[in-house]
Amino acid sequence: MGVVFNDEMDDFSTPGMANGFGFAPSESNFIEPGKKPMSSMSPMIVYNTKTGNIVMVAGASGGSKIISALAKPIVRVLFFNETIKEAIDAPTLHNQFTPDITQFEQTVPKELMDDLTQIFGQKFNKTTGFEGIAQGIVVDEDGTIYANGDYRRQSDMHPGGY
Repeated sequence: MGVVFNDEMDDFSTPGMANGFGFAPSESNFIEPGKKPMSSMSPMIVYNTKTGNIVMVAGASGGSKIISALAKPIVRVLFFNETIKEAIDAPTLHNQFTPDITQFEQTVPKELMDDLTQIFGQKFNKTTGFEGIAQGIVVDEDGTIYANGDYRRQSDMHPGGY
């Protein structure tokens, strides 16, 4: 017998009750003896396939918002050549498709939201203030390490050493 010292029990579905992020309960994720809950936990390690060198590591907290919180800095660093700070600090959009409404921060450019509305018929709601919180480390080609923790995290705790 053991004791779980984290909040992973909250990742199980409860019959008849949506979770804190608005997802309907899933029978395949109901609590059963010996079962592990489904989770959005997605620590990432990105490496160069030619050299084998690590290029980037990233992680996030925030339940169902973890995946979009991680996708943003990975895409912005790898495809748009932003720094890890620029990528993590950039405005956040999140859509979990249930409901099909995109949450946005006030700093998202109005032109982008207008385009998404006109081209894709996207609906928007201003964020509740609780977003996925990302942390990331990038290793430059010369071995220099750059790191950033999301400023949106409301805490006195900060990563040390970088």
